[in-house]
Amino acid sequence: MIVGITGPISSGKGKVAEFFMRKGFTHHSFSAEIREIAKERSIKINRKNLSKLGADLREESPKKSILGQRLLETIKKEIKRGKKKFVLEGIRDVDEIKMFQDYEKENKKMPFVLIGVNAPQKTRFERLRSRARQGDTKTFAAFKRIDDKETLGSGGQEVGKCMRMVDYLIKNDGTTQELKRKVERIIKKMVFV
Repeated sequence: MIVGITGPISSGKGKVAEFFMRKGFTHHSFSAEIREIAKERSIKINRKNLSKLGADLREESPKKSILGQRLLETIKKEIKRGKKKFVLEGIRDVDEIKMFQDYEKENKKMPFVLIGVNAPQKTRFERLRSRARQGDTKTFAAFKRIDDKETLGSGGQEVGKCMRMVDYLIKNDGTTQELKRKVERIIKKMVFV
């Protein structure tokens, strides 16, 4: 089984992925993958550069996500080594979703489920400030500009479109315990876990 997680900045995608990892899922991150490509290309890592790199990768390979292809190849190797459950954190492109849906059609024993995670914008900004990751914005106005652009799909990101394709939607506006209960309810509904 492959579980994809999508959502806007600081919505809690990583925390949801952690809950799946505790259930034995192997974790992969689109963010880590694009950071790896940035290192390979000697690109300074910050949100602006990573967003541009993401757009460039889509232009280099239209209709085929380079990030998705790299992760899918890794997953195929891990399947050969006996792994059966995967969680993919940070899907931001419709083509990534379609790639894993197509893989599911060819591999019925490897279903793909997409989970969306969201929270109010101000809540997400406060989370972003507390995580203090390199390249994160410092003001709410700057955060809102980036978030709106990514969610509306005008900045090379297609988070809004991805959120409309989810199988399950989690509103992450409470405590970590509340989030965990929401994830547990979804896991119980997933037939193949």
